[in-house]
Amino acid sequence: MLRAWEITIKFSHTRPNGSSCFTALKQNGISYKYCGENIAVSYSTPAKVVNGWMNSSGHRKNILNPNLKYMGVGFYRANNGDYYWVQMFYC
Repeated sequence: MLRAWEITIKFSHTRPNGSSCFTALKQNGISYKYCGENIAVSYSTPAKVVNGWMNSSGHRKNILNPNLKYMGVGFYRANNGDYYWVQMFYC
């Protein structure tokens, strides 16, 4: 959820404070060897955002990567009505 909120400020894999998006994992006590992140904005449903990611080669690669064993999902609805989505993968 933290990353979904953060991308409302800076739509990037870099956090608003300038650090890597993956520092959010460590900040929440999660250690990892390998990780990936998918972000998106404006898709109105979970099915639509997943369809969008699956139709993007880089996002699809994260979703199907056999090295990424765990996933967290975040969602945030901004005051302007936009939907922000995050998938964070790690192992």
